[in-house]
Amino acid sequence: MTRLDALVGAQAARTPDAVAIVHGDRRLTYGRLDETASRVANALLAAGLRPGGRVCVLVPKSPEMVVYLLGVLRAGGVCVPLDVASPVSRLVSVVGQVGPCVLLADTARAPLAADVLAAVPADVVTALFVPDGTATAQVPVLDETTLAEASTKDPQAPAGESGVAYLLFTSGSTGEPKGVQLTHDGIAHFVGWAHDHFGFTAEDRISCHLQMHFDGSLWDVYGALSCGAELHLVPPSASLTPTALVEFLRSSRVTQLATVPSVLSAIARYDVLAEDDLPDLRRLVWGGEVFLPDDLAYWMKRLPHVSFTGVYGTTEATIASCFHTVTEPPHEPLPMGVAIPGEDVSVVGEDLAPLPIGEIGEVVIGGVGVTPGYWRSPERTAKAFFERDGRRYYRTGDLGRIGPDGLLRFHGRADRQVKISGYRIELDDLLTALHAVPEVAMAAVVTTPGRSGALEICAAYVPAEEGLTVPVLREAVARRLPAYMVPRRWLELKALPVNANGKTDLMELQRRFAEDEG
Repeated sequence: MTRLDALVGAQAARTPDAVAIVHGDRRLTYGRLDETASRVANALLAAGLRPGGRVCVLVPKSPEMVVYLLGVLRAGGVCVPLDVASPVSRLVSVVGQVGPCVLLADTARAPLAADVLAAVPADVVTALFVPDGTATAQVPVLDETTLAEASTKDPQAPAGESGVAYLLFTSGSTGEPKGVQLTHDGIAHFVGWAHDHFGFTAEDRISCHLQMHFDGSLWDVYGALSCGAELHLVPPSASLTPTALVEFLRSSRVTQLATVPSVLSAIARYDVLAEDDLPDLRRLVWGGEVFLPDDLAYWMKRLPHVSFTGVYGTTEATIASCFHTVTEPPHEPLPMGVAIPGEDVSVVGEDLAPLPIGEIGEVVIGGVGVTPGYWRSPERTAKAFFERDGRRYYRTGDLGRIGPDGLLRFHGRADRQVKISGYRIELDDLLTALHAVPEVAMAAVVTTPGRSGALEICAAYVPAEEGLTVPVLREAVARRLPAYMVPRRWLELKALPVNANGKTDLMELQRRFAEDEG
């Protein structure tokens, strides 16, 4: 097993005085990162954390967040990064699923942690860890004193037998988020390939724009910290507007930006970039959703000195499994690319047998990155994963075809799962939340392109009583789901349209939303 914490520890031993993490005016060296992570690990071990034990981390993106995650891995534990912007109900669901676990929160999130503790059964959270302060709780509390007294030596703790490093929770069709198990080896494999393919060096300044509960951030973090580069955490203020993000990229002089196409498209639509802008940027990498050709062409014309690469993959196959570097401004939809070494990406029919070149079928992924499956959900795992010729594959639900040129191309979804701003969302998860609102009699959810061309979530509903307004309904949904899952557009109807089979006519709803947009 290639331990992620060992990769970072080895780099810290080589360059202890080099800057590891930059966040605004703050600088954290590799040596300090390594020592503090060991303190966190030793504190967790003293509190009884066992190999493979889960630690839920309720901390925003920050140098401390990186330290805590590394400390959990060094203790042989499994990281469960939580979205601090999620409603309490969703946090309770995640913590409840992974228990028994330790809940780690910073001082600012301690009240939120207390709300979670109060809502889960007594045996779910075994300890509360507040490394930068103190707190009172009905469970044992580790605090800043515990951390200060812990040893700075690497405890050399064994990892769990499964090799799982992270549990990342994605949208689930039943209304409950589902946990995907990512292994040390799977993450290290992608990081190693990316190092060789992109030529990472200690001179790089790698931006971390994605949130820490998103698997793409794992490449940013471990890619940078395993080669001696600087990891530049993008602050929330830099994500407020396209202009703010570009200014951050200029001032931080990052050499790589990896993000989702919707962010890049917004910059293109607002025409924020100057000719030959961002002279230090070497690589632009995107993934998670479709990147419109015209928007990529804008970037390529503005920044001719940059290389442009799209990656495709799923959390269940660890970060990405395909890549495609674009060398000329495109005039047609971008391909998903070819498989990275060690991955097997193919297109199959209903019998799960590979289809001939040019035929459209479901995209399946096999290889080193394929994860063990869903946490404590053997039925979901059996439905989504299968064996073929001694290799394990994941069924993505994406439709695609491989052309004579060997490139995989996207042809939509086989189910009701979509990606919006890089987040994977099952529309039926949102539908469950809508139907949980007492004032809603019936509802349906679809997606349709907005004015920018990017997909938007649209909700149609039939009120159960008069007086239900969109702001009230939006607030009710926002209490149950993360902000990125809340519909952007709404339509009140007296009845939902139905097709010849008596089912809700989703295509008709898409047409109505499209007409309304026009």
